[in-house]
Parts: sequence; structure tokens; C-alpha cells
Amino acid sequence: MGLLRILLVVILLFYAFSLVIKLIFNRKIKKLNRQMEQTFTDNDEAPTQAQKKPHINPNIGEYTDFEEIE
Repeated sequence: MGLLRILLVVILLFYAFSLVIKLIFNRKIKKLNRQMEQTFTDNDEAPTQAQKKPHINPNIGEYTDFEEIE
């Protein structure tokens, strides 16, 4: 009878431990998933600001390439 009780306790502890590990693992995965989504949405917004054309002053003349004459 004692051996049966020990086996039952060991099996119950194993299942309880595996359940707790699954719950902790799922929470960690969801947290990492939210962080990755936040990172990718932040990166998606950055190129829209970079795509704006820089302001070019129309009063500046053309570039002239000078060659040296010896």
C-alpha cells in the first residue's frame, strides 16, 4: 500500500510540475511575442519618416567640376 501511495504522489507531482512549466512557458512566449511585435511596428514607422524628401534650397547654383591645368 505504501509503494502505491508513493507512486501516486510522484505521478501527481510530475503532472503538477509539467502544468506549472507549461503555464510559465506560455506566459514568457506571449511576452516575447508582444515585445517582437512592438519592435517591428516601431521599425515599420521609421522608414516613413526617412522617406521624406530633404529640403533643397533652389537659390543654390549648379556644381562645377574644375580640372587642374598644368
